Amino acid sequence: MGHLEPISIQFELHPSNLVDVRKVPDMPPESRKDEYLYQPCDLIPPIGENLMTHLFHHPHEANERAITIMRSPKKRKQRLAICPQMGTNIGWGIHLVEGWAMTKLWLLALVISSIGGIVFAVTWSVVKRDIQAAFAVAAYFAALFGLGVGTVQAYLH
Repeated sequence: MGHLEPISIQFELHPSNLVDVRKVPDMPPESRKDEYLYQPCDLIPPIGENLMTHLFHHPHEANERAITIMRSPKKRKQRLAICPQMGTNIGWGIHLVEGWAMTKLWLLALVISSIGGIVFAVTWSVVKRDIQAAFAVAAYFAALFGLGVGTVQAYLH
């Protein structure tokens, strides 16, 4: 149900291959172009989230010459390693952030509140013989459920 958001980052490599994100968004500067191979692009990140999500879920559709791979910064000569004097090193890459698919979450909230409200209202009106109060209570719970989903969405973003 989630989606992936690619973010171009500058990171710092620490011992034991621990990574700390330093700048978001960021790409290697022109002065370090001899160290990193990537196709310059006016987009940051150089890969859109829809395409990245699709390729993540369908890796067989990606190929080694894809524009997405060419736009991602890669070390040219050797693998990024820790500098012995500093104890860390700076690198650039793509960070994938998983998130909620809000459209699906809102659709699920609509279905649950609609069906739940109608079932509650019909049951209440049959048992209590009061259709006005039944739909008033059902509308209250539907609105409360909608506010709950909206609160979750606001909290996640």
